[in-house]
Amino acid sequence: MKKEYIYEEKTVDEAIKKGLAELNLVEDKVKIEVIEGGANGIFGLFKKNAKVKLTPLELENTDVLEKTTEKVKEKENIEIEEKEGSKEEKILTDEKTEKKEKREDYIIKNKEKIVNYLTNIVKAMGYPDVNVDFKEEGNRHFTLNIKTEENTSLIIGKRGATLNSLQFLVNNYAKKFSSHFFRITVDCDDYRKTRQKTLEELALNLAKKSKKTGRPVELEPMTSVERKIIHNALTGIKNVETESRGEEPFRYLVITAR
Repeated sequence: MKKEYIYEEKTVDEAIKKGLAELNLVEDKVKIEVIEGGANGIFGLFKKNAKVKLTPLELENTDVLEKTTEKVKEKENIEIEEKEGSKEEKILTDEKTEKKEKREDYIIKNKEKIVNYLTNIVKAMGYPDVNVDFKEEGNRHFTLNIKTEENTSLIIGKRGATLNSLQFLVNNYAKKFSSHFFRITVDCDDYRKTRQKTLEELALNLAKKSKKTGRPVELEPMTSVERKIIHNALTGIKNVETESRGEEPFRYLVITAR
């Protein structure tokens, strides 16, 4: 029987971070259920604390069997290929393509449920007139874009904190439809593009600061995606290094310029 752990903090995001830190796990390794979202049901925006339940995921026997079966099939296909040539190679490629398409279908077929899940959360936050668009980006990456005519500052939150929480909840919800890798990005008013530009400029400015002072510069904890943006912005610049430190979900970057 899987163990369940209850955590309580001011917001859902803080409760989840607390649980992940204590369990020493990342979000992909746990199932998360929001028991109480605080006052008005979402993110503990007022006085009532949020409460979440974290259940560490275990590798299911079906996954092991599937991986073992795939290895056997691959070995058999290689033997056939050696004997019969390119015809069997084409068959193997078609089988893999078909299998990949079937895996993607689990998210695509349930996209309406995923969209409704996010829509209902945003409506509960005080946005009755909201639309959510679902887009396939390729390579098991999907984007949900929140659209509303109202002020979106509450949806985005400080430095995208609320948007990241929504993204976290949506990805966790979508796990019930697929046990294979996928990634869902939640965006609003093209905030992700704006944030990327801000982070790239921040990276360059902090690199200059590090070089001027002769000291490393530590950034605040960021998501893995944002850390990658910082790293990519400084890649290729001579005598500038970036290093990730700490444990999730409080992992951060250190920029050193010489």
